[in-house]
Amino acid sequence: MNKTAFLILIFLGLSIDLFAYPISPRPLRKLVMDSEYIIVGYVSKTYDRKKDKDDWGTKVAKIAVLERLQGNIKEDTIEISFTPNMICPAPDRYFDSTFVISFINKRDGKYHTCALSYGAKTLEQKEIEIYKTRIFEIQSLLKITDKEKQYQEIVEWLVKCAENETTRWEGVFELSPESDFMSYYSRDKKEDFKNVLTTSQKERLKIALLNTDTISYDDFGLVDLVYKGNEKQIDELLINGLKTLTEEDFWFADNFMVRLKHRNKSKDMKAILEEYDKLQFEYDKKDELKKLIDRFIKLIEK
Repeated sequence: MNKTAFLILIFLGLSIDLFAYPISPRPLRKLVMDSEYIIVGYVSKTYDRKKDKDDWGTKVAKIAVLERLQGNIKEDTIEISFTPNMICPAPDRYFDSTFVISFINKRDGKYHTCALSYGAKTLEQKEIEIYKTRIFEIQSLLKITDKEKQYQEIVEWLVKCAENETTRWEGVFELSPESDFMSYYSRDKKEDFKNVLTTSQKERLKIALLNTDTISYDDFGLVDLVYKGNEKQIDELLINGLKTLTEEDFWFADNFMVRLKHRNKSKDMKAILEEYDKLQFEYDKKDELKKLIDRFIKLIEK
């Protein structure tokens, strides 16, 4: 599911049916493992499916198959049903006149997107080429029979994913899952990739982080991976990121705060954090949130 959307829903206190809980997050490595087919496609159009009494606003995407990256879909054009109005788990979504990489399985003679929102990636052409490279690489790595060698090569592959902003989440989620709220819903066995990173790999991840223009939610995994030994440099990066945070992103200012609060352990700091927690998703209180963030910055820069 889209991480931003789900975080907002959770903290707004919306009730979610037990059977509507998010699915386990599906980063790229697992998508490749779980999918019968992978294609690069062009969504020529989407249209409403004929409704019945159990319909939830289901639509159909008509997709021209441009490249077959895994499996052998024989058709030149396929159709995939999706339910864009579903809230949780987040659905796969397709949009008219866009390019996608789709991870697909077939059931009862029909094509379905693997892992819902994770398996339908609407991308620009440059991003598609980056994803294709990573997909071909992991396909080769999964064929390695020497498990120890395969493990080491997968760690390196995850670092490559994390170095590039296009595929950053695909790598960071597996290297540092605890940094992402969605890992709470992961029902897969967590593999210990983080603790085998080499000094060189950590340095590459640090460079990737420092070269990031704007800190986004997905970048906090990088922060956690490289923080030790680079505390001053990363703190400065986080402070600058918090100072330049746009009001649309005030909702995740706590990710900066929790990593910077060690710089001031006063009662004032505790009060600011408690007040922010109350207002975090009050979208008509942006002025108050801005004042809290400014007060927080003054405290940690004392």
